[in-house]
Amino acid sequence: MPESLASTAVPEPGSPLRALERLAGELGAEPIAAQARDLSARLEEGRYYVACVGQFKRGKSSLINALVGESLLPCGVVPVTSALTILRYGPERGARVRFADGHEQPIAPGEVGAYVSESENPENRKGVRAVEVFLPSPLLAEGMCLVDTPGVGSVFTGNAAVTRGFVPHIDAALVVIGADPPISGEEVALVQDIGRGVEHLVFALNKADRLSAHERSEGVRFAREVLSRSLGRLVGPVHQVSALERIERGPTRDWAALQASLESLSRKAGSDLVPAAESRGVARLARSLLHELDERRDALVRPVEESERRIETLRAYVSSAERALQDLSVLLVAEEARTSRELRDSHAAHFPGAQAAARGELEQALRRIERRGAMRREGFRLAQQIARRVWEAWRAETEPVAEETYRRVTGRFVEHANEFLARLARSGEPGSESLPRSLGPEAGFRVRSRFYYTEVLARTFAPLQSLADRLRTRERAVRSVLRQVGAYLDELVEANTSRISNDLVERVAESRALLESDIRASLRQVSTVAERALARARAQRAEGETSVREELQRLESLRRRTESLLSAT
Repeated sequence: MPESLASTAVPEPGSPLRALERLAGELGAEPIAAQARDLSARLEEGRYYVACVGQFKRGKSSLINALVGESLLPCGVVPVTSALTILRYGPERGARVRFADGHEQPIAPGEVGAYVSESENPENRKGVRAVEVFLPSPLLAEGMCLVDTPGVGSVFTGNAAVTRGFVPHIDAALVVIGADPPISGEEVALVQDIGRGVEHLVFALNKADRLSAHERSEGVRFAREVLSRSLGRLVGPVHQVSALERIERGPTRDWAALQASLESLSRKAGSDLVPAAESRGVARLARSLLHELDERRDALVRPVEESERRIETLRAYVSSAERALQDLSVLLVAEEARTSRELRDSHAAHFPGAQAAARGELEQALRRIERRGAMRREGFRLAQQIARRVWEAWRAETEPVAEETYRRVTGRFVEHANEFLARLARSGEPGSESLPRSLGPEAGFRVRSRFYYTEVLARTFAPLQSLADRLRTRERAVRSVLRQVGAYLDELVEANTSRISNDLVERVAESRALLESDIRASLRQVSTVAERALARARAQRAEGETSVREELQRLESLRRRTESLLSAT
């Protein structure tokens, strides 16, 4: 009897990751074993990952440099980071590169840019898994590892994939936002993904020295509103900081508060972050191992010839679906362009009437103000209120139209994907059971609105203008105020209603692109999983029926042990 069947004892308590490593090793699933081994090693040392995430050019690398007090990470005026960089504690400064093929190479800290910068390692052509930098920073002394991630939203799509692929390994996050826009749709989606698995999120608005007080206030207000809605919970403070100011002149603005938030995470490492990371890791890796076990079993019970024919059919299905999606993509981009024209034409037709109505409402309100000296100041406040009502009405009118356009545009993608999934289910291709039998219709946008009402067009007026208003006749005062405040109202209405249209157009395009990406990834996953399972089954069958029978028994034993481990977490 094989040694693996001699005992089905539950792995010893207190070391579930090591148990998973052994189980994956018995199966020969080295990628899963390696992940369990790496996670177990860092958690046994009390190390946890605080990932610095956000859109490209938010200054994430500069912010980390400022936090540790050393210029270790490359910074520039173009998207820089192409691979992960992990800053961890070490008694002496040093660095090493960990490559995707498993080998490691020590380097000098000054050489980090050669492996993680986009200019010297474009789209990570050197195959870097991560670069680890060791330094005696007090912030890192208790186990915190700061992780610099490639920014999302740049033209280098592979860089965003690196960041998204790292999400399951994140234990806490430092989310870096800006002011223009305060937070992008991709950033919101990334924070949502992270927030599903971790509780501790720290927010910082970087480059605060480049913004006016009003711009910072508006950016923070909008970001907190969007993030709270997206996460389904209130977010903490957004620290307004400047990495450049910190490096050049010492702590300023909210820098002390940001450091205090990170130090608070450090104090919670032993009692909160590390155990939570272990629990998430065990669940994630156990599910991966169970899926691998199912694939091995299913490939063994089918005749090899039948599996080979089915693989060829599967490849043909995937190729056909890919071609069809490519053709559809061209058509749907044209549909989105038509939608964009319609929305902008509608705005052009809507604006003159809305402008006239808003002006009329403003004039009536001004005539009701008794104190002529307060009329101008009160007029600006009224203009903002009226403009808000105008864009709210415009948004209520146009958003359902854009949502319907999105459903119509993506409906063809969903329909084609369901045709593929139905054919796949009927054929019984290996791996098909792991996919949904069908995709439901898209209920609405996948990307949340990035629109926020702006009042940055606010006008100022000299005190002498209020004095002049008091000296004028009432009619002349009303007309003078109406000229200045009315022009401000026109700009508010035009700017905000136009930005609503642009926001809707972008949400249609980005939501469709995300759906297309998901469908393509699902198609490729089926093909990859099926081909790997078939290759292993072919090798096993070459050893004979007895070997296949024993292998099936071994797989079942491993499945029971893995399920027992998963149920205990």
